[in-house]
Amino acid sequence: MNLEQSFRATSFLLFRTLIFAFLSHSANGQDFADIDAALIQLLQDVEIERYLETQELERLVDGTYRIKPGDTLDQIITLTMPDSKMKMSFLRQAFVQANPSAFRSSNPNRLVSGMDIRLPNADDILSLLFISVPTTIKGATGHWISYP
Repeated sequence: MNLEQSFRATSFLLFRTLIFAFLSHSANGQDFADIDAALIQLLQDVEIERYLETQELERLVDGTYRIKPGDTLDQIITLTMPDSKMKMSFLRQAFVQANPSAFRSSNPNRLVSGMDIRLPNADDILSLLFISVPTTIKGATGHWISYP
């Protein structure tokens, strides 16, 4: 059973327990401490945050990230590229260039919430460095001036 199926099964059991507890108690103001204790016990096994993080990480494997309200580009870069040695300003440019519609006025500080953005790949990075991506070393260094 994967995490999503486990989450759904636990949610169903929680709902069923709540309905049963509600129906089994009379409306005379009886103490609901045992219901609270049962809910606490049930919710201890539910790992909602881990499920949501797993969903997020699965999307990152696909090379996309959905912008949530309150996200900043620096947070997204730190989450998606934690081991990158590139300058943050360079990575911001790469994200904006790879996803122009996700940033108002091409401003990296003005993210559009709810958009799926594509993580920049090597070609996106190279396009920031070169006007045209060289295919050979001679093509990349052919315009260099040599001195005797």
